[in-house]
Amino acid sequence: MKHPFERTDVALPMDPAIAAAVADADLGLARGAVELAAPSPRWSPAYAALVAAFAPTRPHGVVAIEHVGSTSVPGLTAKAILDIAVGISEKEAPDVHDWLVESGFLYRGASDDVRPDRMYGLEREIGVRLVNAHVVVHDGLDWCRYLAFRDRLRANDRDRDAYAALKRRLAAEHLGDRLAYIRGKSGFIVGRRG
Repeated sequence: MKHPFERTDVALPMDPAIAAAVADADLGLARGAVELAAPSPRWSPAYAALVAAFAPTRPHGVVAIEHVGSTSVPGLTAKAILDIAVGISEKEAPDVHDWLVESGFLYRGASDDVRPDRMYGLEREIGVRLVNAHVVVHDGLDWCRYLAFRDRLRANDRDRDAYAALKRRLAAEHLGDRLAYIRGKSGFIVGRRG
């Protein structure tokens, strides 16, 4: 999947409301690092504050924003990065790109190697990620997969605990290789997202 946007590593000014939403939320991990954090009661409120900060400027093409990934599952160890799925009405939505960049998100390119979405990262400083925004078609296959896996782990303690154990093992094996860590989780994720 090719996109007309340029990947950037240049620091962008963060929207003050968004900066406030993620401040003091136990978030932040060096890009590429694999380090798990104990579950934080601050992650869910940080997500809610982030969505509230987004609301006034959200373009028409954004249908919904959902908290996904490990920080969205109570009791699950996670990399200290919020993952949000930004559901858009159509595959190409340049206004969504502009909105995210103007809010302070770095365009990180299509992540075809491990995910079929467009990836944006919110960083407190270059290289320290706070939020991953995964832009996907709302109610499309990828949107449904993100939500199905999250909901499965929220509803099933056994799966949540098995996933936590797998993550701890992979984190120990792939300390400085986030891509290997992500790939190592894929079989578990595919098998449990329905």
